[in-house]
Amino acid sequence: MTYSSYHYSKESRDRPMLAIIGGGIAGSVQAIYIAEKHPEIDIHIFDKNKDILSGTSNMNPGRPTFGFHYRHLDTATFCQDNTVKFTKFLDKIGCPNIFAKAPQNGIYVLMRNSTRILGDSVNPVFSPDLIEPVFDQIKDHAIKNYSNDNDFTKHFGSPEQICRRLEEDEYKKYLKSELLPSVGSVYDTAEKTFDTAGVCSFLREHIRKIKNITLHTRAAVTQLERIHEISGSGYRIVWTDGHSGKAKISTAKFLTLACWERVGLFRAQLGKAESQPTHNRLKMLAILETEVPADRRDTIRPIFAASGPFSMISPQRAIEMPGGGIKCTLCCTLAVKTNVMNVADDKPLPAQYNNLIEGRIGLEEKLGMAVPILEGARQFFSCLESATLVDVRFGTVRVPFGGGKNVDIHDPESEHHSRDYPGCSNLGDGLFVNEAMKMIYSVYNAEKMADWLAAELDENSFNEVMDKTPRMMVVKKGVLGIIHSPALGLLAAKPPNSLKPSRWQRWRCKACFWD
Repeated sequence: MTYSSYHYSKESRDRPMLAIIGGGIAGSVQAIYIAEKHPEIDIHIFDKNKDILSGTSNMNPGRPTFGFHYRHLDTATFCQDNTVKFTKFLDKIGCPNIFAKAPQNGIYVLMRNSTRILGDSVNPVFSPDLIEPVFDQIKDHAIKNYSNDNDFTKHFGSPEQICRRLEEDEYKKYLKSELLPSVGSVYDTAEKTFDTAGVCSFLREHIRKIKNITLHTRAAVTQLERIHEISGSGYRIVWTDGHSGKAKISTAKFLTLACWERVGLFRAQLGKAESQPTHNRLKMLAILETEVPADRRDTIRPIFAASGPFSMISPQRAIEMPGGGIKCTLCCTLAVKTNVMNVADDKPLPAQYNNLIEGRIGLEEKLGMAVPILEGARQFFSCLESATLVDVRFGTVRVPFGGGKNVDIHDPESEHHSRDYPGCSNLGDGLFVNEAMKMIYSVYNAEKMADWLAAELDENSFNEVMDKTPRMMVVKKGVLGIIHSPALGLLAAKPPNSLKPSRWQRWRCKACFWD
């Protein structure tokens, strides 16, 4: 289905077009941001699903992150800054449900000793002694950058209070008693869980109101090609319309790859392959329901058992029950079972990967796969004692980032522990990659894309003017310059050093030499 509120005219056909392949968080936020910054551009989103924001983006647990689960300080502060940036963006465009209507304020559990998970012993990747100093620096970063930021205070409270080390008497209610001897320290934080479903629903409707954005859903892009024509260079997009079953072709001046699993394959088609591939990691997210009586309702919080077990619960929705208890829906992960497989993104996805991510297996089979996640998480979190498994979702995470290091999350040298690369890059010729390695990185990426696009537009505008302007290029004593005269129609001289070499190379000029 194609949605557009833009009415095309003869003039509009001359407007530059930006095609975005992939309508997840990354592509959608980029479209919104650029539509406002560059209303002179027509933006087309091509998404293979029935609707945008219905793939991996919609299964995101919205895990809160100020960076407390990273030992790498730059990654931690980058997470913090982009959580704030993403929140402000949603607030600015009027999103009514930014955070989940469920218990908030994330708890971080740092393991000191090995832990038994589903019969196996799992050692911590980093000791609390290495991580806790980073927590102090994360807090210092917030105080330095957000103490006078009213929006930060509105959403997260005072920067001075973003984390606090708990005593055992305070944190033992959250954890199973068998786990306590392995715990090094526990922190209470100001992090909040995003309402992913609410955010995605709002963005879908918001995009449909923007006049220069057109949506093509059930649009499976199969081939991308760089083209050069008299009217200018650009990209040919071959895609199948899932509604009619017909093959279609579109052309665009600029192109963004925001399609995660297929970025590597499309880059290869365009002759822009990476020297070392990024990996697609298929992840499984368990959806749980649990009822907690009034005297234990404070045991439910977003909790992350970090640096070893890597198990997480993220409350999504809470309903008040008679007697003061709550019924809560939670997302749950357990690294040793959640991470299903890794596939280099320059290779086609295996059939099993496609079947899982496209939802081509039954609920019973999915639930069977996720049972170990619930069983393992029950060994950590006391609120899951009576939890039941109600659904399973699959999605892709992009790790690592082409550096060729170990992708094993339990390896201290893995790139997984340093994730300050946002997933956006400018490949030249109006071609961009926007993978948004985390949901919170999407606004940062959109800002970068807007800057790169502005530079491309300036370059194209300059070249169009010069192509239509009579001119003569001259060389005097080895200095390249331009003869300007009213007869030639040139209005002003520009020193050669002020122009990019690429612009000089593209001019169609006559040359003359004199002493």
